[in-house]
Amino acid sequence: MNYFIAFVASLVLSLLATPMIEKLAIRMGAIDDPKESARKIHKTIIPRAGGVVFFGLFFLLTLVLLPTRPANFGGLFIACALVFGIGLWDDFQRVSPWIKLAVQMIAAVIAVVGFGIRVEVISNPFGQQWDLTQLSFGLGQMVLPAISVAFSVIWLVGMTNTINFLDGLDGLAGGVSAVAAFILFLVALLPRINQPETAMMAIILFGVCLGFLRSNFHPASIFLGDSGAYFLGMLLGLLSIISGAKLATALLVLGVPVLDAVWAVVRRLATGKSPFSADRGHIHHLLLDVGLSQKQAVLLIYALALVFGLVALLGDGQTKVYALSTLLLVVIAGVAGLLYIRRSKRSTD
Repeated sequence: MNYFIAFVASLVLSLLATPMIEKLAIRMGAIDDPKESARKIHKTIIPRAGGVVFFGLFFLLTLVLLPTRPANFGGLFIACALVFGIGLWDDFQRVSPWIKLAVQMIAAVIAVVGFGIRVEVISNPFGQQWDLTQLSFGLGQMVLPAISVAFSVIWLVGMTNTINFLDGLDGLAGGVSAVAAFILFLVALLPRINQPETAMMAIILFGVCLGFLRSNFHPASIFLGDSGAYFLGMLLGLLSIISGAKLATALLVLGVPVLDAVWAVVRRLATGKSPFSADRGHIHHLLLDVGLSQKQAVLLIYALALVFGLVALLGDGQTKVYALSTLLLVVIAGVAGLLYIRRSKRSTD
């Protein structure tokens, strides 16, 4: 397969399509108005239906450039289409977060139960494997592995919302997704994985992400919107399962946003708020509050994703566990330090 042609085609088409979607989104009213919330950083109205670029180009190029697709490709398409659709609806007219969560769960269940895209084995750092398929339950004519199904649905819904929570600065979610797509591309090419179809899908996604960043990086002229963030999160979650990349690989690449999402949910629940309520407590907001510019904060998180992604690509199981532990400590110490600096700055202002 000619991955270079796929990359160039996806990059060029993304560069060409994004400005057209910008104009169309403004004309149709899919806009992000900074007056909606005091936490918003941008000062002008920005179109937010960037997911149209990703959904349209990814599946168009996949159908054209990938004549033979994985057997579970239908599940990937349906799940991505559902979360893209509810996200696009929200880009035009705000939708209840509980409705969006319900659609995400339906999409994940369809992929996991209907098409068998699920995590069945988890490797531990000592070379052993935990089989998630041992405990099963019956559903009509089917017998399904309970733990595997539950774990996979939680993984996909979690990834979908992780990218959405990350989408708070210009180019942040799109750039980190580009890093994740590139790492998954390399993983799919490894001899022990050897999945050219998955590699093709990952390199197409990488090219679309880079093309979109031309307009989405600071100062952005278009946002991902929920349509783009949900699509990217669901697709990355599915590709990480299909490629056999193991969860540790995806967790290392997306470690900062995953931990940030967990912290956000815990923080909001602890204060009696909805886990979907917006605030300025995300890591990227803290970086801004202590004095970093948008570009500096975004590039720092890019660098962390790339470094830990390469560790995941090159390291063995034990190395990944050490890296995950290191990342966890770095994030905890970093958040504590940022909170302290922000509090000190505010007390002296």
